[in-house]
Amino acid sequence: MLTVYAPASSGNVSVGFDALGLALAPVDGSLLGDCVSIMPGRPDDWVLCIDGPFEHALPTDQEQNIVITSCRRFEKAARAAGADVHPLNITLDKRLPVGSGLGSSASSIVATLVALNRYFNRPLDRPALLQLMAEMEGSISGEIHLDNIAPCLLGGLRLCMPGSARQYGLPWPGHWQTVVAWPGTRLETRPAREVLPASYDRKTVVAHGAQFARFVHHLHQGETVAAAGCMSDMLAEPYRMSLLPGFEEARDALGGMGALATGISGSGPTIFCVADDSRVAESAAQWLRQHYLQNDKGFVHICRADLAGAREV
Repeated sequence: MLTVYAPASSGNVSVGFDALGLALAPVDGSLLGDCVSIMPGRPDDWVLCIDGPFEHALPTDQEQNIVITSCRRFEKAARAAGADVHPLNITLDKRLPVGSGLGSSASSIVATLVALNRYFNRPLDRPALLQLMAEMEGSISGEIHLDNIAPCLLGGLRLCMPGSARQYGLPWPGHWQTVVAWPGTRLETRPAREVLPASYDRKTVVAHGAQFARFVHHLHQGETVAAAGCMSDMLAEPYRMSLLPGFEEARDALGGMGALATGISGSGPTIFCVADDSRVAESAAQWLRQHYLQNDKGFVHICRADLAGAREV
């Protein structure tokens, strides 16, 4: 049996709307991400079994599941590359909530395609694999982008070029801890994008570009406090706050505790904060458990950057 784990990711990281993504690794060593296993056997068609804490959130019709769709697209692409590909028995351990802002669909896609590519002796190179993953993600979100796919596959903080498979690694401070809180509710990407304006005024675009450039510069210079000071969102957060009850209160409270930055993870409803002190991270996590979670399904994790990305487990 071959099992591949693909970590959760936080898209945008406030300052990099649709362009930045960070892979997440809980400091307690738990797995925050989906696992896909290839089981023994050679069925006539692709067979998917689903388990895990969030299996109930997936379509009952397997043909609507992104894992099966990814299998069929991989089969076509790999055969075009000359590989002898056949259907397999696949098991998805669904560990990430759907519509959470933690790259749930990207995790399933990446785990599936990495597992298949390794099983069939890597018929697709990295650019081809990234492109296929981006297309699968785009079939769900409505647009091709890599801000969850790239960090999930490759690990770390990734700068992604919208509309293409080009991406670049950026340095993420090793001592930073990222606290993520999923309130236990669902917010799909498409409606979260629909609240955004169709265009922005020039002043906002220029200010955003300058802030983004400063963030990248300070990261490369190792100026972590200055980098954190650039982590503000001028493009999406002002319009999405209304979709996230309690976000403004959380941002103010966490800032008062010493968090360096607070923002929306992806399109929400998960939020995150960055701390450079474990005591601040623990205090933030405790506050979020008490005040931001809306039901007993919600969770809070203190994370570091997952530098490994998708991997066999």
